[in-house]
Amino acid sequence: MKSLLLPLLLLGGFAAAADTELLIQLGLNDKETTVWDGSITVTPGEVQEVSGYRFEQKDTIKGKDAWQASSRTPVGANAKARGNNPKKIGAMARQLGPIFENGVFVKLKDVTPESSVEVTTAQGKISFKLADVKPGEALDLLEGRVAVQQTAFNLRKMSPERTDDDFPALAVGATGHAYLVYQSFTPGLDRDERAKRLEKEPEDFAFLGQPTGGDQLWLHVRQTNKWEDERIAVTEASKDIYKSAVSVDGKGGAWIVWSERVDGNFEIFTRHFSDGKLGAVENLSNSPGNDLCPVIAHSTKDTVMVAWMAAHEGKFEIRTRTHAADAWAPTQTVSKSSGNCWNPSLSTDPRAEGGSGQFALAWDTYEKGDYDIWLAILEADGKGPSKPMPVANTAQYEARASVAYDHQGSVWVAYEKSGETWGKDWGAYDSNDGIGLYRSRQIGIAVWDGKAWQEPQGNIADALPGAVAARARGKGKGRGADVTAAAPPKSPEVPDGLAFEQPAVRKGAPGAHAEATGPQTYNNLGRIICDAEGRIWLIARTRLNSFRGPLGSSWGSVAAYLDGTEWVGPITIPHSDNLMYNLPALAAGPKNLFIAHSSDHRMDRMNEFNRAKNPGGKGGNASLDATKDPFDNDVYLSRLNSVGPVKAAALKPIAEAPQDNPAPSKRTQAERSELSAIRSFRSTIGGTERQILRGEFHRHTEISGDGANDGPLEDMWRYAIDAASMDWIGNGDHDNGNGREYTWWLTQKTTDAFFLPKAFTPMFSYERSVVYPEGHRNVVFAQRGVRTLPRLPLSDVRVHEPAPDTNMLYKYLKKFNGVCASHTSVGSMGTDWRNWGGEFEPMVEIYQGARQNYEYPGCPRCPTENDAIGGWEPGGWVSDAFAKGYKFSFQSSSDHGSTHISYAMILAEDYSREGILKAMKQRHTYGATDNIIADSRCKAADGKERMMGDEFAVKGAPTITLKLIGTMPFEKVTLIKDNVEIPMNAPKEKEINLTWTDPKPEKGKTSYYYFRGEQTNGELVWVSPMWITLE
Repeated sequence: MKSLLLPLLLLGGFAAAADTELLIQLGLNDKETTVWDGSITVTPGEVQEVSGYRFEQKDTIKGKDAWQASSRTPVGANAKARGNNPKKIGAMARQLGPIFENGVFVKLKDVTPESSVEVTTAQGKISFKLADVKPGEALDLLEGRVAVQQTAFNLRKMSPERTDDDFPALAVGATGHAYLVYQSFTPGLDRDERAKRLEKEPEDFAFLGQPTGGDQLWLHVRQTNKWEDERIAVTEASKDIYKSAVSVDGKGGAWIVWSERVDGNFEIFTRHFSDGKLGAVENLSNSPGNDLCPVIAHSTKDTVMVAWMAAHEGKFEIRTRTHAADAWAPTQTVSKSSGNCWNPSLSTDPRAEGGSGQFALAWDTYEKGDYDIWLAILEADGKGPSKPMPVANTAQYEARASVAYDHQGSVWVAYEKSGETWGKDWGAYDSNDGIGLYRSRQIGIAVWDGKAWQEPQGNIADALPGAVAARARGKGKGRGADVTAAAPPKSPEVPDGLAFEQPAVRKGAPGAHAEATGPQTYNNLGRIICDAEGRIWLIARTRLNSFRGPLGSSWGSVAAYLDGTEWVGPITIPHSDNLMYNLPALAAGPKNLFIAHSSDHRMDRMNEFNRAKNPGGKGGNASLDATKDPFDNDVYLSRLNSVGPVKAAALKPIAEAPQDNPAPSKRTQAERSELSAIRSFRSTIGGTERQILRGEFHRHTEISGDGANDGPLEDMWRYAIDAASMDWIGNGDHDNGNGREYTWWLTQKTTDAFFLPKAFTPMFSYERSVVYPEGHRNVVFAQRGVRTLPRLPLSDVRVHEPAPDTNMLYKYLKKFNGVCASHTSVGSMGTDWRNWGGEFEPMVEIYQGARQNYEYPGCPRCPTENDAIGGWEPGGWVSDAFAKGYKFSFQSSSDHGSTHISYAMILAEDYSREGILKAMKQRHTYGATDNIIADSRCKAADGKERMMGDEFAVKGAPTITLKLIGTMPFEKVTLIKDNVEIPMNAPKEKEINLTWTDPKPEKGKTSYYYFRGEQTNGELVWVSPMWITLE
């Protein structure tokens, strides 16, 4: 039996401080909403603070030792389903469940293991001794209705102001001196004003382009057992910063590094801190491409190394610089991969005697068509004794490495794992060729002892929250893992020359086919570290499936440590509720492990939001629709307690050793061939050459309120750059996060950070969600800095006239030179086409990977009254808009979950944001579900050729040519003229070249003409219309 060891030590201090923190969960087996008002006492000892766990509605804290709280039905449990598919509706009901527990975090001081805790609640009293609460286990009380868990101890909130403080970095020296660095964002508009709905149209939209307060990097210093009262500004205000790192220098000072955008380019900068002063700012990268995600470490040989991901010739690589003898050595490129390399992690051999002084540098790469983990062992001068070696390179998703040395000189690498064909064909009509971006995540661990790869005998999954099943609420070993998640299905190999062979067949509602894989586990971002006593710890982000608020679903951090043959955990880290992609910083002090982490309070401030929310307001996707926005990011510092004598880690040979240079799969090779053909294709019309730029602008992430299964923002960039190998993408999060300034800023920032000139050109975009009859529209800009547009009240569905809110949208787009496109038009997100924006609404999302085709009734993959994904409003067919005289080009995009099966093809004159926007405005776009090349043209009355999307006149019967180059033979090609299908006599081949002359043109009439191609495997292409008038 392991006892809870007290007293414990504060950071770097030498005086005993007997304190601990508990999570008390209330109402675990409740069948109906139940009052759990209560209070707590401890003897001997004192209650220092009580805070809410998942407070909503009228939940509140009463003084320092009491609360008012209830268990309740989850938000959204009685929500009206947006679809009409019974499978989808049933799944929604199962996921939401009946009643979810509540709880409180309790900080206790001056306690001993024998201290007795008494909790009085409206449902009864409970009592226990602190010694009864074991690390990583829950103590069940009151017939299982209450559970008590030991948590990390929250030392203090470091953020002094109401800004958005994020991306902390932490370093602790051998004597306990410490350095905490984080970036702080100041909104440009008042966050409470942004939470409110619009009552009337603004006279001027200029306020939506007002500059923000930008980022500032701050340093907190701890010397002589006390944090200094004043924090130190590392940079000036109004910067554009993306991640930082800090390391001790071995002499009582510290090195700080960060990535900052200057003159349109992110560079790596550093400053040295010593004797209470900051040194000069130095640019370490000095390169024309974006340099991101710096990490830093100091070795026992008195060398400092910085590593980062650097954009070079259209891809990211891993670079380093070392500092020794008061000078920085030249930059070195460590990665040798032909694919993109991501997220370096750096550690150094801590042994002062007998140690190597070497650095271990890990990263992941997409070289062979899936993510793999690599490791380089580098000498103090930055050069390796050997070339980089693979850590994990199966066909599965293996990404986001974290590396640490132990006290024996072995290198530990933790990383995320998911299934094969991550980000490949997955959606409403495809189920067997891939998995979505966030269907399952586990943690993998590998150990390099200098000779061979090993792994712990204990399974880390046993100490982390378990799989999530329908109706399940308990998480973790203390509550019992519900079931063991089945591995995502493997996709069969396909014949040579084919990327994806599986026919596109309707499998039910989106996601229904994934239910067959069993419950999913969501443990992410494993961060590994060895503490000062030699104990291995792992911190992971885990999804809290039973809680969703206006900021979306919730993730929190949990810890586990290796105790010989078994892992002990999970240990909750309070105030870590935030987005999934929220990186805690770890540092080992002389006696304890410390964590710097941020919270946006999406759980503990829900009660404040409930009081501020407008009664009957829409909230959700429209805006917060409240009198205030109580949410902002704060940085906290927590401590993980000592846990007894260290047991040596029990290791065994790794189950699946890395392979030596495995080749890309046949499907990867086939897809790369398809993409090469698209990128080399050129269309010259009227003396202007155009290329096809393949992308989309409806890609959701966890930032959307309903984006729990869409993955983090970084996964959107990984998917677009690597898995889908797109030329451009636009974020489709709802108002970039309910119109909130910080998530909009993160989206805008990363849109610049992941720009790769001539290789990947992301656009600034968002989804503006207004329900039927006005409709959801995705908005696109070529320039940064335009905020999302709030809403006016919804128009009357019974009165068919232009909606004021949509007209306001068009004025806003005119002001900021943007465009929009309607989507899911035959549904609750659709429109009855009461508005059209002309030049500001040049496109329509004809097909959506997560749903269906909205051409006209009876078209391929179309919704019906009995099978409409996203509701049924049959007045929104694109053919209805054409009948009104509206003119759209086609594009297809993804929406939630769907990947790799819907593309917006842009025929652009140049590869720039301005070039993409220009082509959109000209309607020079088309949609496809696969890598299909399309070119359609016709000679106009002036003798010049015109192309898809153009409007023009002809002197005689129009003659239209079509070129299609598919990934498989075409089953049929159909021309649609004024909503009438005309079958084409086309060969069943991969390349189609045909010419058609209209046999029945009408003088003076403008008709629209477009082609639809259907491959033998069901994949589709929609070649945008031409509007032709016979003179």
